[in-house]
Amino acid sequence: MKKILELTAFAILISISLCAAQQNVRIKDVAALSGVEEVQIFGYGLVVGLDGTGDRTQTVFTTQTVRNMLKNLGIELPDNQMMLRNVAAVMVTGTLTPFKRKGTHLDVTVSSLGDATSLEGGTLILTPLQGPDGMVFASAQGPMSTGGYDVRDYGLARTKKNHVMVGRIPDGGIVQREYELNVLDGRDLALSLFSPDFTSAVTLAKAVNAAFPGYTDPIARALDASTIALDYSVVARDSVKNKRNLMDFISTVENVTFDMQSAAKVVMNERTGTIVAGGNVRISEIAVTHGGIKIEITNEPEVVEPKPFTNGVTGIVPNADIVTEEKDMNMVVLPKTTTVGDLASALNSLGVAPRDVISIFQAIKEAGALQAQLVLM
Repeated sequence: MKKILELTAFAILISISLCAAQQNVRIKDVAALSGVEEVQIFGYGLVVGLDGTGDRTQTVFTTQTVRNMLKNLGIELPDNQMMLRNVAAVMVTGTLTPFKRKGTHLDVTVSSLGDATSLEGGTLILTPLQGPDGMVFASAQGPMSTGGYDVRDYGLARTKKNHVMVGRIPDGGIVQREYELNVLDGRDLALSLFSPDFTSAVTLAKAVNAAFPGYTDPIARALDASTIALDYSVVARDSVKNKRNLMDFISTVENVTFDMQSAAKVVMNERTGTIVAGGNVRISEIAVTHGGIKIEITNEPEVVEPKPFTNGVTGIVPNADIVTEEKDMNMVVLPKTTTVGDLASALNSLGVAPRDVISIFQAIKEAGALQAQLVLM
């Protein structure tokens, strides 16, 4: 019954993917403006206020960082008096999204760098965040949320929930410098597909041109499988029909819907038994058979007692029993242009487990009957 329920869920998943494949998608969901990029930022800092769960003395860089910080504040301490248990060295990371202005906030993630046991309840002190070029773009500070706990009782007992070595500070970062390369001037506008595909690029360009009727020159042109050039000057130079500025033009373009095309793929994870297939996967005419032999070896040992008034000892004699069970071999013939949903239903009728379905898909691919790319995770 469990196998049938799992395969039924698999068939339902395929049906959902078939329905989703027939719907249009917005351009903003599958593409982005070229040249408008995110910036990953990072920094080295300290988390204070921990309840004895911070870095130990063998983490030298934590002690050095605290010593340098106190020295800048006019406080000097001997090295042998630095016993830190409530401080942890951390790396702070974040993402500066396009057009984030100076003074706005962003979320940051704090991760332990030393041998601290927990960052629960800690507070990040002011940490500058730099980009790949070394320029400081933001700073972060504030109390963290780890979303869990790690309670230890002198090493004898331990209760843990979630991962407490990484915390998050919502709106904990403040933008100090804007990324100057993200500039929109109406020139060299282009869309970049997240998943490059020639058919999708051509279809997207046609959909954009259809959204701006009445113009002699095309507004969108597919340059390759990923890039679609946008010519805003065609709209801007027409003083009669132009009722959109640059922002209105971009907003209209990114909300245009079109039929997204993609290569047929079947993605399988053999470790978890997960199978995900797109709605455009087709299978040629095949015959599928499923069967197996189950061999179970059981051991029920017998205790043998020695005879009375002898020097014998009690012994254990193994009593192995072998049970062999062979399932009936069934065969299902599927017609040409069979969908993955039809195959799932057929395998469901045979009582095939999800992990066996993976092996069957691999065999179908080897037979040349699967018109899709097989991806194993």
